[in-house]
Amino acid sequence: MRRPLRQIRSSLTLRLALVAGVTVLVFSLLTAWVLEAAFRDNAADAVETRLEAQVLLLMGLVEVVGRNEVRVPEMLPESRLQLPASGLYARILGPDGRTLWRSPSAVGVSLRGWSEDDFFAFSLPVQWELDGGQVGLTFQILEDREAFEEQVEQYRVSLWQGLMTMTISLIVALGLALWFWGLWPLRRVQGDLEALRHGDYGRLEGPYPTEVQALTGSINDLIEFERARLTRQQNALADLAHSLKTPISALRLNLESQNPDPEDMRRQVDRLQAIVQHQLSQAQRLGPAPFQAPEPLNPIIERTCQALGRLASQQGVDLDSYLEPGCALRMEPGAIFELLGNTLDNAIRHATSRVWISTQCTAEAVTLTIDDDGPGIAPGDRARVLERGERADVRSDGEAGQGLGLSIIQALVQDHGGELYIEQAPELHGARIRMVFPAS
Repeated sequence: MRRPLRQIRSSLTLRLALVAGVTVLVFSLLTAWVLEAAFRDNAADAVETRLEAQVLLLMGLVEVVGRNEVRVPEMLPESRLQLPASGLYARILGPDGRTLWRSPSAVGVSLRGWSEDDFFAFSLPVQWELDGGQVGLTFQILEDREAFEEQVEQYRVSLWQGLMTMTISLIVALGLALWFWGLWPLRRVQGDLEALRHGDYGRLEGPYPTEVQALTGSINDLIEFERARLTRQQNALADLAHSLKTPISALRLNLESQNPDPEDMRRQVDRLQAIVQHQLSQAQRLGPAPFQAPEPLNPIIERTCQALGRLASQQGVDLDSYLEPGCALRMEPGAIFELLGNTLDNAIRHATSRVWISTQCTAEAVTLTIDDDGPGIAPGDRARVLERGERADVRSDGEAGQGLGLSIIQALVQDHGGELYIEQAPELHGARIRMVFPAS
């Protein structure tokens, strides 16, 4: 018993078929009960009407001779009144209740103690006018219920046979309609999901019914979320590799120098740890950390400039900063290190001799600006170089880089509600990377 119930609970088709079948069956039972009751009532009314008409016909034939004597013709209008034990009986009662006349069908039949369960009966008391006054007579006719019950039973059998045939046909028709038409959208979703699993579709599209659109919309949202997470994790690996190049290069320069600086190496290792931690958290989180407290900007800029000082010196570039006090960003330190490292690395590699980094704080915004005196970025290339994998230069060794630096910068800026602008540095005449964030 438990197994069929478990199958019904786990199958939408069986559930709908069961609901449809029970509904049709209950409707058929109620319809049969109502029709049978209506037929019985109408048939009973018809019998009573017929009995009343027969009493009136009998009254038209009767001749009242005296107070206790009546005459009735031998030929009666209803043949059943002349057949013994026919089931239809008539009699005339006198003023004192004695039987003055009974139909030939009632000969040998006791009509005493008759009840409504056995007979239909119609009685009509009248005051018959005679020369000597009035005589009270009662005309009475009775009909056995047996024929009536047989008629009702025949109707019941025909009714139930017809309704059961119609019920079974309707249940089968509803089941087929549910399977081939009602549940067709779900089978289509199943087929589309299978095609989606094999890579034939990118998402669930189609004229689905309103009730199914909520399901397909949620599935599409889940698909987009998973794709975005996968893309971000893939990008995080590439961004991690790209972001580690600068501190690793600085570590190598320090190790290869004649006077290695342990403090500088420690700063580079701290940068490596911060970058790795930031990229891992970004890959898992799909966005910046919520409820991030404002982080002082100037100390991180100073540490980053110190860490990149040896790399700038090797390139023959002076790295200067002009920082307003009190600037802060709602950004993780690792994200700020990555933002500054990628931006300054690009500026140092493309600068001729100078790179400036400056901050500006107002009540509405925090602006971080990095200028260099390199060749700059042509206006026609400024939108393109922000795309992942695009770049506008070729490295000194003749090979194109990965083109990830500016795209990483833009993603970090936009993730934290800021805007990135590529312009021409007004004083150094190279490239200006200007990042504007909402004030903390």
